[in-house]
This record gives sequence, C-alpha cells and structure tokens, in this order.
Amino acid sequence: MMKIHGYIILTLLQIIHQVYGEEPAGYYDSAHGKNGKSLREAINQIISGHNVISYSSTDEAMSVIDADPINKNNVILIYSRKSDPTSNCCSNGWNREHLWPNSYGIDNRGPAYSDIHALRPCDSNVNSSRGNKHFDESDPESRYYKFPSHPEAILCSSDNNSWSPPESLKGDIARAMFYMDIRYEGKSGEPDLELTDDLAEITSSNSKMGSLKTLLIWHMLDPVSEEEEIRNDRVYKIQNNRNPFIDRPQWVSSIWGNPLQISISKTANSIKVSWPTTIPRTVLETSKDLTQWEVIKSPIIIQGDQNSTLVNDYKNQFFRLRIK
Repeated sequence: MMKIHGYIILTLLQIIHQVYGEEPAGYYDSAHGKNGKSLREAINQIISGHNVISYSSTDEAMSVIDADPINKNNVILIYSRKSDPTSNCCSNGWNREHLWPNSYGIDNRGPAYSDIHALRPCDSNVNSSRGNKHFDESDPESRYYKFPSHPEAILCSSDNNSWSPPESLKGDIARAMFYMDIRYEGKSGEPDLELTDDLAEITSSNSKMGSLKTLLIWHMLDPVSEEEEIRNDRVYKIQNNRNPFIDRPQWVSSIWGNPLQISISKTANSIKVSWPTTIPRTVLETSKDLTQWEVIKSPIIIQGDQNSTLVNDYKNQFFRLRIK
C-alpha cells in the first residue's frame, strides 16, 4: 500500500479552473491529439528558441511582469508576498529567485539562466534562506522543521532539504517546474533539466529537481489562477514563448500521469475526493485564511475505503487533509 506524506489543500472556492490565457491562434496546433513522449516533444519544439533576454535585464522585465496591481512602482515578492519598490532590486530589498535552483544544471549560463517563466522577485534574505532546497511538503517531524521558514516568509515552511511555498502559489510553482523540464532537453548546448522523485539524485553534480510527485499534487489542487494567466501573457510579450501548462493544464497528466489517481468533484455544500487505495490515517485541519490552522474535532469528514466527503459548514473555508 502506498504511503503518502504531504498536505493536500482543498479550497471550497475554486477546485476546477477552466479559463485559459490569451494564447495566439494556432500556437499549439502541432501538439493537438498527442500525449506522453510525443506530446512532450511537440511542446518542446513549440516553446524552444524563445527570445532570450540578458540576465541583467530580468529585473526590469519582472518590474512589469510581477508588478503590484495596486502600486505599479512596486513588485510582489514571491515567498513573502510583500509589495516592494522596484528600485530596491539587487540591494538589501529584493533580488532574483531561480525557482529551479541555479546550482542544479543552469550554472549561470544559457537561456535557462534568464528564463523569466521560472524567475521571480524575492526578498533577498528569504532567497538566501531557501538556497537550493527542492520543493516539497515540509516534514513536521524533522528536527530541522521550521514554520514559518523565515520571519519574512510567514506562509512558507522548510526542513533540512526542502522548501514549501505559500499554499496559493504551489500550483504556480509546479507549473513553472513542468515548463523548465520540458523546455530544456539538452539540445544545442542547453541543460537537460529533469524532475524526479528520487531526492538523492538532486545534487549540484546533475540537472535534476523535485519532488515530482508533490509538484503534480500541487498542480492538481491549486488550479491556474487569473494572476498566473496574466503573468504568462506578459512573459510571452517579452520572450515570445508561453508556459503550456498554464494554457493547457490537462497536459500535465498527459505527460506525467496522475500521481495518486485523485479525482475531485464539487457540489453546493461538499467536496468529494476519491483515490484508488485505502488511506491508513488522516488528520483534518481547517482555516479561514490559509495561515492559521486548527484541528477539526467535529465529524465533518465522511471517510470510506476510497473516498472522503468534506462538508462545507462555512463559506470561505479551507481544508488541509494530511495523509500519512
């Protein structure tokens, strides 16, 4: 029986997102009707050969792409979610965070180094704290467990080798990682980036990153948002390529499969989550703001061998189902 360690975030407000960005007509025509390896190859051909900007100009690009919608002179920092003046770049304010760590195959070179699909403004101290940790759910039983992971990143957690971003960004980060895996296949001197579940393989001597299974779950349970679509459109205007997993999120399972065979259905007052194997133990927690959590003691979870129904007693309620 498979044992899964992680937190599954279920939002009663938005489970299935079906709004696509403004992709150019015919942009994905060559990928239609394909799946698996053939789909992977078709997507690579579509998004490769993009307009490569210099790394020194990425701060200027992000000042537009990641601009604070309330204050255009500021950018939104990825992990802290703070609004910081664009003029604070590269000082003690914010700098450039490589979602796919530079030390895992990018090495300060080539188009991957300045690819703004996976480059975000980040508080410089938080960036240093994350370092090159891979993305995963933090292990609360680890003696290195920290929540929050940093005083300036109160929505993040970490342990000895992994970093867990804010819940509202987990799907965004997952789709950026899927893009990097497909875009960079080792052609023309570029790195061959690869997502993996074998965490021992993630070292500075290769080009691997993870955790793939966790990223697939994050993709499923944090659907594409309007903010993510807007960013994809803005990057396209600069790089002339798109993140296909924002435009066509269903392609993720076509390439990597469904890690838990999870299916989610929503009714007016409940969410049903189904999976193929019996889950040995669950702990349900709830929050109204995704930051303060408490264990639910009232029996609002109805669990069978292969599914659970979460009853929505309150509006704007979020549930975290910890599966071990």
